[in-house]
Amino acid sequence: MVTVYLSSAPARVCLFGEHQDYLLQKVIPAAIDLRLNIISAKTKEEYLTISSKNLNKSIRISPNIEKLSNLNDSFKSFMEAGIISLKQNFKDIQIPLVSATIESFIPVASGLSSSAALQVGWISHLAGILELNLKNDEIAELAYYAEHEIMHIPCGKMDQYSSAYGSIISLSCTEPPKLKYLKNPNSGLIIVNSNTPKLTSDVHGSVVYKIKRVAQKIEKLTNLELEFIQREDIGKHEKELTKEELSIIQAVIKIKEDTKLAEKELQSVKPNLYLLGKLLSSQQDALREGIKVSLPILDKIVTTGIEEGALGGKLTGAGLGGCAVLLVEENGADILQRIQERLKLPTWFAKFDEGVYFDDNYKNSSI
Repeated sequence: MVTVYLSSAPARVCLFGEHQDYLLQKVIPAAIDLRLNIISAKTKEEYLTISSKNLNKSIRISPNIEKLSNLNDSFKSFMEAGIISLKQNFKDIQIPLVSATIESFIPVASGLSSSAALQVGWISHLAGILELNLKNDEIAELAYYAEHEIMHIPCGKMDQYSSAYGSIISLSCTEPPKLKYLKNPNSGLIIVNSNTPKLTSDVHGSVVYKIKRVAQKIEKLTNLELEFIQREDIGKHEKELTKEELSIIQAVIKIKEDTKLAEKELQSVKPNLYLLGKLLSSQQDALREGIKVSLPILDKIVTTGIEEGALGGKLTGAGLGGCAVLLVEENGADILQRIQERLKLPTWFAKFDEGVYFDDNYKNSSI
């Protein structure tokens, strides 16, 4: 009897703390019920065969790979990076030879971390077959290592930790990261896809570099770490900042403060949905006016959502495309329908979901 393996990893929305993780600040992401699934069985071939239903392509990878073979093939690079990450962190392992099929229900380039779900799911899959018994934080760190150190993507750790742990978490992106689960506020989420692909390379290039540079400058001017800088500290050094720098750092501090307020509220007995909605919209203002990573269509989605009864909303992901997330009360079917009718864009409810899991006795397989 052939053993069939399954791993499944969720998408995520960033509720609070956009553009904070790579600054080593606090973020509040939530895993949602859009998932990426990998099923496989061992093969007698001398390489791994990996097929993507969504991309309609199949690749082969040698288990002995030591470096990325084709930087122009993003899918193959992700698969190779996961293997290399495991090999570099577990010196004596033998990568299992499998024939694997990947099916994702997460829109690509949408700000919902389809790439992190792919990497977290893939590392969990291989580690599960190898019986490494990895904890969620170990899976997240290996996935981050694959993306940041091997693929050289200048990302933070929010996406990998959210996909690995699931639910709503508060993550302090220090070294090592500090994590705690937050309460489900008994709300609903409406996700609207702008149908504008998020250009990750643009955001992870000039925008991230610019934000990091401004953060380092204000730390030097105030002689304080970013975590402890408040708005009044910035006011003392306005003349030493350009107009653009001032706009960026004010937005960064505003998002940081909103995130702290949201964390406090999400630890209360009964979180105030109206306050959480206002904090979401406050971040959208900062992302649009200060960091300038919103787009007119994303602003329109948030505005339309609020006009139709949503409590607040913001873009999710780095920006310059992708999706927006709207907070609604649990019964928001009428709101969703009105938003769909007005915007004519892909729109759906999302529920909070569990993190990555692995099953070494999967029954319902088409392999």
